Amino acid sequence: MSIRRSSIVLLVVGLALVVAAGVIRFVALPSLTKLPADLSQSQKYEGTMSALNPQAFAANDLANLITPEMPITADRSLSVDATDGDTAIVTSNTTITLPDGSTQKDVHSYAVSRVDYAPVPLTDEQKETLVPADDKATFEDHEGIAFSFPMEPAKDGNLLYDAVTRSGQAATFVDSGTLEGREVNNYEVNASGPIASPAVLAQFKDFPSQFPKAVVAGLLQAGVVPDESRAVLQDNLANLPEVLDLGFGSANVATLAVDQRFGAPLDVNQTQSMYVTVPVNGEDVPVLPLSTVKLHTADSEITALAGDLSKNGSLLSVLGVWLPLGLAVLGVLLIVIAAARWRKPVSVTPVRTEQAARV
Repeated sequence: MSIRRSSIVLLVVGLALVVAAGVIRFVALPSLTKLPADLSQSQKYEGTMSALNPQAFAANDLANLITPEMPITADRSLSVDATDGDTAIVTSNTTITLPDGSTQKDVHSYAVSRVDYAPVPLTDEQKETLVPADDKATFEDHEGIAFSFPMEPAKDGNLLYDAVTRSGQAATFVDSGTLEGREVNNYEVNASGPIASPAVLAQFKDFPSQFPKAVVAGLLQAGVVPDESRAVLQDNLANLPEVLDLGFGSANVATLAVDQRFGAPLDVNQTQSMYVTVPVNGEDVPVLPLSTVKLHTADSEITALAGDLSKNGSLLSVLGVWLPLGLAVLGVLLIVIAAARWRKPVSVTPVRTEQAARV
């Protein structure tokens, strides 16, 4: 028997379809879920801010020491500035706009994995070669999540990076829910620590390095001391030295609704407060608020991001499941047909028929 040419064609096409299905599922799809090398996106936040009034502080005007809350907006842009394989240099640039139109900038650059957005430690040589010149002044090593959870985030074991204290802060899982049609995990952060950011500390370079104990007593009497510190200070004030060394601390309280599939924070509500602290029994205790910033994701941003994630989810379902499955099934079917039709049947010639009849 001879082989049918059409069977060879069917076999080749079938094998090609099966290989294509594997390439799409195991090569093309993972590349689509990586952090894009040309990423450039932004998100808007709204909220309020209150701060220490330097004029009132200088005049010992305790009644007007803290400004009333003022409305603010914040625009946070995120861009990939350089890549090296699965490592990306990402810059987060936040601009806060105050009611008078003035702005405050907060810029940080990090090295992260393009696969799961985890921190990537760089050697000094890598920092020289990989980090762009414009990012070197704002680049910092970090621990935890700098901008997004990984895809299909775990409920436990997540750390969020806080650029003010330069530390990873635990994100505790609260519950699951739905937001704008997306399944989300809800987390909360409640952490505090000494301010470690050089840029933030530079804002307080002219602040006194010490307080007389009498000043702390006056702040207590005026009701300026944060509520969570009042009991500790009142109980220990008599035993404190007459002059107290000052430090600077930050408290970060946040809730996050994180998309269960993509790991993107859909809704963030954050309150970050900075304080002057004094040492009490070996601990830094806040005594004077410096600023309190409350921000939450703008409603329009939540709706837009949820819509984008739904579209991306549909695309990934097509590319990750239905298209490879369809190609694989069609390929296998063609291979089976090719096998069934592999050889031509041999026809019986008239001469042989006649000889057979004689026998």
